[in-house]
Amino acid sequence: MAKKIRRSRHLIASLVLCGLLAGVVLAAAAFPAAGFTGLTAKSASDSFSDLPADLELPPAPQASTLYASDGRTEIAEFYDENRRNVSLDQIAPVMRQAMIAAEDNRFYEHRGVDLKGIVRAFVNNQKQGSSTQGASTLTQQYVRASLRYGAKTPAEERLATEDTAGRKLREIRYAIALEHELDKDQILTNYLNITYFGNGGYGIYAASQAYFSKPPSELTLAEAAMIAGLAQNPTQYNPVENDHKFAIDRRDYVLNQMVKLKYVTRAQADAVSLSDLGLKPKSSAQSCENGDTAYGFFCGWFLDWWKSNPAFGATTAERVDNLRKGGYSIVSSLDVGMQKAAQQQVDAALGTADRRFATGVVLVEPGTGRVKAMAVNRAYGIGTGQTVVPLLSGSSMSPGYQAGSTFKMFTAIAALQKGIPLSHELYAPDRYVSRYPGECAVGGDRYCPKNASPKMTGDQTMSSAFGESANTYFIQLEEEVTVKSAIAAAESAGVVLRGSRDVQLAEAAQRTATAWGSFTLGTAQVSPLDMANAYATVAARGTYCEPLPLTSISDQVGKQVATLADPTCRQAFSPSVADAAADMARCPVGQQSMVGLACSHPGGNPTAASVGAAVDRPVAGKTGTTDDNNAAWFIGFTPNLVAASFLANPDKYDDEVPDTKTPINVTRETLVAVLPGLPAESFTAPTNALAYG
Repeated sequence: MAKKIRRSRHLIASLVLCGLLAGVVLAAAAFPAAGFTGLTAKSASDSFSDLPADLELPPAPQASTLYASDGRTEIAEFYDENRRNVSLDQIAPVMRQAMIAAEDNRFYEHRGVDLKGIVRAFVNNQKQGSSTQGASTLTQQYVRASLRYGAKTPAEERLATEDTAGRKLREIRYAIALEHELDKDQILTNYLNITYFGNGGYGIYAASQAYFSKPPSELTLAEAAMIAGLAQNPTQYNPVENDHKFAIDRRDYVLNQMVKLKYVTRAQADAVSLSDLGLKPKSSAQSCENGDTAYGFFCGWFLDWWKSNPAFGATTAERVDNLRKGGYSIVSSLDVGMQKAAQQQVDAALGTADRRFATGVVLVEPGTGRVKAMAVNRAYGIGTGQTVVPLLSGSSMSPGYQAGSTFKMFTAIAALQKGIPLSHELYAPDRYVSRYPGECAVGGDRYCPKNASPKMTGDQTMSSAFGESANTYFIQLEEEVTVKSAIAAAESAGVVLRGSRDVQLAEAAQRTATAWGSFTLGTAQVSPLDMANAYATVAARGTYCEPLPLTSISDQVGKQVATLADPTCRQAFSPSVADAAADMARCPVGQQSMVGLACSHPGGNPTAASVGAAVDRPVAGKTGTTDDNNAAWFIGFTPNLVAASFLANPDKYDDEVPDTKTPINVTRETLVAVLPGLPAESFTAPTNALAYG
């Protein structure tokens, strides 16, 4: 008896709800929306008319895609829901027809709510004794999904999805209003883009990729019918995870509906019914470690850059959320050709089989800070034998490698800023006992470095000492300009000190003139990206630009996001100082000074003459090695490109490298490969005052 009473109550409730909905629909169909309120049954009018008719349509989360500079090569995707909106003309007509056949046969006839569908569903449900058939139109389903995505609290989300008469009324109210705002094709497009089709396919673009590895414009009748059938129950009908029978049965239902609507012939539908599903699933994996690993280290640096940029949100979590939901199309600065050439040289020099030492090269464009390539002999990822450690861009946990004599550049810049010319002459002994405290190999408590070769002994100018890399000259020059000034020049150019010990020494140098005497010989740990960018400041005639991974960025509707991809630059030091520093840097590569200064003293030799001989255009650079050859560097540059290469053991900094010339070879051959694609540019000659004083 109790069961019968419950069934009667259920029947009465269903009749009341159906009658209410039918009354609402009839009123909506008979009168304009503006005069709707007074025409509904009194029992429904108050609650119905009080509902707002304006539906906010928040954009559903979309995947952001990072491309190479060509705008076509995909590096990685970032998303919470793998969705990429497409326009109606990017969806095969048969897919649109299949969707209507599957979910809303009268889509182009009703005005948001289908009275016939409600009556049909009511009758069928009463026959079955339970709610087995729905009556929601595509418009109502789109409204429901929009309300769910627009929910700001769990309570709002429950309100948008709960199975109640109140929710139905809200959907009807919004659906009627929406059909006055959008045409049918717009609603269908939005529906196809917002619907989840299972297997990680949010929206029709992702679904087409998830099941058939193709864009929705290329879907066939069989494929479209299967995908359309998934909308009703994307879990049960998902053929990748469940028995194909469910998907096939549902596909055949959709095909029969398409025949009834005269979208296809019976012969066409029968032919499809005899075929299998033809699945070609494509896994959806997001973030850098699952993207194209050939660009993994660049991608990892881009992601770190995004997380630290306040333009994308107030907190790191907000910035990541914005990236994963914002649907950005991000064209990066990475040049596919340059990246390939750089990686080839890195692999030829050491190869990924060497798990002890790391070598890599970073290419930066002077005047913009755009990073064109980042290559290293490591595989990017989180699997066995892979790493996501920022070997090229640095972090507080991985501050970089001692840069050796490449730091002499910053002492020279500090000297030039004080008016000390390139011709400034000092006697450079084989070993020099400085005024800085420290251990000395010949006894005493003063720092006393020596030159790499006794041939460097003698009178040296700034240009010749830089060309030969005479340590004892630059220690004396540092004493003249102060360590504090040399650090300031380095940081102004773009060097970032991340190591805790380096930060402490830099702070000490602000307080006392005798702290960190070894700074000019490159005992600080720095990243290849920082060094490439610092030398790019010299190449750009003193203009420092923040390292930038972007060329352009547009939002999910294709609108350019203003300024975010624009270079951020400042004048770090005067063009005349930069011109003099660049002229000095022509000496190590075997090219001559533009103002006739000697690039080596009698008996001396440039440290990287092979670079000047191989690169058929004006070029400059500097070698760098540390005590005991724990790290080796070479930074080569032209006015429009900088390449910084290193060799070190990133896990054991005091490990002696096998060949200090490896970075020279990597940079030289990379420049030879990529420079023909860039215009040949010349350096600007230094002023007479900074050349000769």
